[in-house]
Amino acid sequence: MKAHLIMKKLYPLAPLLLLLTALTLLGFLLAGCATLNPGADPLVVRVEQTLTTANATFDMVLHVDQADRGFWRTNAPAFHGFCEWLRTPVSTYADGNQPRAVAMQLNLDGLKNDYKANKTVAGSNTLYRALLTLNAAVSQSSSWSNIITSPTHF
Repeated sequence: MKAHLIMKKLYPLAPLLLLLTALTLLGFLLAGCATLNPGADPLVVRVEQTLTTANATFDMVLHVDQADRGFWRTNAPAFHGFCEWLRTPVSTYADGNQPRAVAMQLNLDGLKNDYKANKTVAGSNTLYRALLTLNAAVSQSSSWSNIITSPTHF
């Protein structure tokens, strides 16, 4: 499909997408520059910042894809495939199956709570690995949000 037709379909969503993208980027800037309170664990703070960003970023890309799944399946199959990957049910830390986007967040939150209750090297390593996994998915999601909200000119 021609680029102008793609943009025509996205035009009604453009203000919302731009706002969500701006808020996500603002969150990255504020979270990266924040000072820690005395006694705060930097790993726990980073986990909480990532969970906040993940929720907003996943929500935005999944809502865009959900608005017209057939369109994205045909015209941006990689984006649609990523969204389907986020929707795929996987087992969670404690609750059975959830969509991957939710499960990664629940797993990280559960590991964070375990780590806070019993700070060990093994616990911090497990928490950090889960943080890296979620952070990679958030980065991919942010990249897709930039691609799908960027105007194209042909």
